[in-house]
Amino acid sequence: MKTAIRTLLILISAFCILMNIGPVIVSGEKNIGIIVGLGSGALFLAYAIFFDKINAFFARILSSAAGKIIFSIIAAAAAFAVIICSVTLINIMRYSRQTEKRTEYIIVLGCRVNGTQPGRYLRARINKALEYLNENPGSAAILSGGQGADEDISEGQAMFDSLTASGIDPSRLIIEDKSTSTIENFENSINAVRSGGKEIDEIIIITNDFHEYRASRIAARLGIPAYPYPAKTPWNGYLPFAVREVFAVVYQIYLGRNNLRN
Repeated sequence: MKTAIRTLLILISAFCILMNIGPVIVSGEKNIGIIVGLGSGALFLAYAIFFDKINAFFARILSSAAGKIIFSIIAAAAAFAVIICSVTLINIMRYSRQTEKRTEYIIVLGCRVNGTQPGRYLRARINKALEYLNENPGSAAILSGGQGADEDISEGQAMFDSLTASGIDPSRLIIEDKSTSTIENFENSINAVRSGGKEIDEIIIITNDFHEYRASRIAARLGIPAYPYPAKTPWNGYLPFAVREVFAVVYQIYLGRNNLRN
C-alpha cells in the first residue's frame, strides 16, 4: 500500500510539472499559476521521497490536543479554499466554450507585444478576431490594450496593424490604447464607442479561453451582456493560466478590488 501511494504521489508530481512547465519553456512566462503548479509538483515529490518522515511528523502533531485543534483549523480553511477555487475553475472552463451569438461590436483584449510584434497569446487573439470579422462583415472591433514599459507600441496598435495587414478595413476597427487592466479595457472601450455617438448594448469578447470568465463578469458589472469567443490556449498552457485566473477572479470579482494589472 505504501509503495502504491508513493507511486501515485510521483505521478501527480509529474502531471503538475508537465502541465505547468510549457509556458516557461516556450515564452519564459512567470505567473502565480505556474508557481502554484510547479510548487505543488515539488511538494508531492518531496512527500513521496520523505514519506515516512513526513507521516511521523504529522503523527507527533496530532498526538496532542493543541496539535489536533491547529490541524483542524488549517484543514477547514484549506477545504474552504478548495471549494472556492473549484467553483471558480469550473466557471472558467465553462466560459471557455465559443458562443453562437453575433453582435455589432466585439472587443479584443490586449496581451504582450514583443517590440512591435504580437506575442504568442496576442497573436492567437488577433487570429480569432480576423476569423470573426471575416465571417461577420457587419461587425466592428474595439482593439483594447495600452503600451507596457517593455513594449515599443501599444497592444491596440499592434492588433490594428496585424488586422489591417490581413485585409480588414480600418473603418471597422477602433483603437483603445490607454488601458492597463481588464477593467480599464471595458471602461475605456465603452467611452470610445460613446464618443462616436453610439452605445454598446451587448458585446462579444475575444481573449484567451482562460480569461473569458473574468472578462465577462467585469463587462456584466458595467451593465453589458457579454459572450465568449475564445482563442484557444495550447493544452500544456491552459492549466497554469486558469489557476492564475482563479486568484484574479477572487480578487477582482469576489472581493471587488480593481487595482490589478491584466
